[in-house]
Amino acid sequence: MHKHSIFAAIVLALGLQGCDSSGPTIVIDTDQGPADVTPAVTVPATDRNNPDDLGTGQGLIPDTTDNGIDDGTGSSAEGSTTPEAQEPIAVTGDDWWKPKASENLKWQWQLQGKIDTTLPVQVYNIDIEVPQVAINELKARGIKLICYFSAGTVEYFRDDSVLFPLEFIGERYEDLPDEQWVDYGNIEALAPIMRARMDKCKAKGFDAIEIDNVDAHNYETRDDTGEVVGIGTNFKMTLDESIAYVRWLTNEAHSRGLGIGLKNAEEMVPDVVNEVDWMLVEDCYFDSWCMAATAFIDADKPVFMAEYDELVPDFTPACELAKSLGYSAIWRDTSLSDGLYLACE
Repeated sequence: MHKHSIFAAIVLALGLQGCDSSGPTIVIDTDQGPADVTPAVTVPATDRNNPDDLGTGQGLIPDTTDNGIDDGTGSSAEGSTTPEAQEPIAVTGDDWWKPKASENLKWQWQLQGKIDTTLPVQVYNIDIEVPQVAINELKARGIKLICYFSAGTVEYFRDDSVLFPLEFIGERYEDLPDEQWVDYGNIEALAPIMRARMDKCKAKGFDAIEIDNVDAHNYETRDDTGEVVGIGTNFKMTLDESIAYVRWLTNEAHSRGLGIGLKNAEEMVPDVVNEVDWMLVEDCYFDSWCMAATAFIDADKPVFMAEYDELVPDFTPACELAKSLGYSAIWRDTSLSDGLYLACE
């Protein structure tokens, strides 16, 4: 219920009034142009719950099917950026990235456009399909990398969308034409896809994964007869199913030497805080639920907090709250592109 708006057509004027000299520090690259994003692929003409209504929308990331990808440095990436699934690398003990809240890590979250690799942060959260050349540049600087993908929806702009069994594809995700819920209560049906994605994250050099949309239980608005009366997933998902799925994903990630974080879904915190490695929260200041994540700080695990300029025009109060709670907060444009970036200092 906190997912960012990835289809914002126009980023609002980046007014920064209200951030006085005692407030957060602004880190903005004023030379950046508009995000370089190509249209998403068209949904295949198969029976996917009335595909005529799906549309084509705007893709989350640039098309990476061509090996000559503009990586933002003026050169092209060599070779394929989509390595095939590999056998999990043997992990002994607990050999994966386990960040600590006490490290006060600074982070960037960019899911669209050419990745700006120059920000003075320790963590980048970027899409699984980011060109390898950008990943290599960040790794050379010692940056920790989080690999983003949706674990609870089928995203039709991804090549592996055709692998999701039709019977496990449900309702459209809110107003996003390129995404529909999947029945992750049937973990076995999704396991090969999610394992291949994690293998890909590992092969490309990521340190952790961000699993989006694992809170389908929050979208089941039903009447007394059990009929969906609002936004639904078509599968009557339960909190227990969501917790089981997060635990399965966590075990799979850790077995590959990858860390993993909980995305929103604050009602899961008591059940998974001792298993996942960090938490990412969107709009917790705007929606007044930031306190729900404090158990991660108590466990010395980071809370990466993001607020959006369209909802929170003045970041200063949100930054002050984040500092009081020990969260690492940023202020971003809703498209999570190469636009507004304000770090809470």
